[in-house]
Amino acid sequence: MKTLTIAVLALLSFTTLAATPEPRLELQAAIAMADAAQSAAQAQHYNIVISIHDQHGNLKYFRRMDNTSVGSIQVAQLKASTSASFPVESGVLAERSAGLPANPYGSIPGFLLLEGGLPIFDQHKRHVGSIGISGATPELDKAFAKAGVEAYTACKSHQYAKTCSGR
Repeated sequence: MKTLTIAVLALLSFTTLAATPEPRLELQAAIAMADAAQSAAQAQHYNIVISIHDQHGNLKYFRRMDNTSVGSIQVAQLKASTSASFPVESGVLAERSAGLPANPYGSIPGFLLLEGGLPIFDQHKRHVGSIGISGATPELDKAFAKAGVEAYTACKSHQYAKTCSGR
């Protein structure tokens, strides 16, 4: 009887895990984030590059406003990739690294330790992706990225769910 109980509990646990889908960042939500970041930048007369990645670091959505530097393309992608790899703000990771001997995060290939890369979490606090912005100062890039993350949060609230689902 004890073995049967353990087997049933194990099966129920497996079924629960299998039924829980992996969190994902939908395209419409990424577009809404880019729209919000772009609006925030335009309000302050900046042209930016916006790179949005899924939680695995894969590019989900990319936008380059007119009159941005070519270098900002790679910088935005690196900021997003950094925040996708470690679900923490790229600026926070820079501070952590600077406080350690030999600045260890600074030597990881493909990482950029400047403000402007933010992780994206869903309503269940699961990491679903990241956003990287380049084209202004690192501090403003972070503010524009934050506008994008706030748009994602609004998309996932019940009030705005249809706006970001494409329906």
